[in-house]
Amino acid sequence: MTIYRESVVVRIDCDPPALLWSGLGPLAVPADAIIPAPAIALGGGQLISVPDFQQLIGGTAERLDFVVSGVDDDTVRLALEDAPSVRGARVDVGTVQFDQDWQLDAIEWENVFEARSLSISRPRSQNGKTTRSITLTIVQGSTRRARATLAFFTDADQRRRSADDAIFSNVAGITAGTSRRFGPND
Repeated sequence: MTIYRESVVVRIDCDPPALLWSGLGPLAVPADAIIPAPAIALGGGQLISVPDFQQLIGGTAERLDFVVSGVDDDTVRLALEDAPSVRGARVDVGTVQFDQDWQLDAIEWENVFEARSLSISRPRSQNGKTTRSITLTIVQGSTRRARATLAFFTDADQRRRSADDAIFSNVAGITAGTSRRFGPND
């Protein structure tokens, strides 16, 4: 039976760069094409919520939220200080593979995103304990502009845009298999 020993690693190219992984404790990560020098990835364990992502297909933009919950006041302070440098930063997401002894074997970088925002939740109390979370919103593709809705060349659609424009008044008479010469009717 195959055993998969994997974890998720995220690198945010802000100032200074942030490197997190979804395991426990610090993880020594060697330099590669994404990480310019050997670094230590901070472990978030079960505190990190990593969503599933898809490949960009057909121009569909994807927006995801990485959530680190149960953070302390020092982490919140650091996140607030670094928030301006995070916006627009490159975010690389990969999979860390471990060998039989749980030693780092390889990192496969799977996708590149852009950091859109870093937000801190308001404190919530449960059973007398206050918890906060930090959410990093990342996007892939263009999510800044909306695409126009489909337009149909019908008289009703054109008259909604311009009440006195009758350019499409003859469209209803055109059906599949018919053709009309360009120009005025004889």
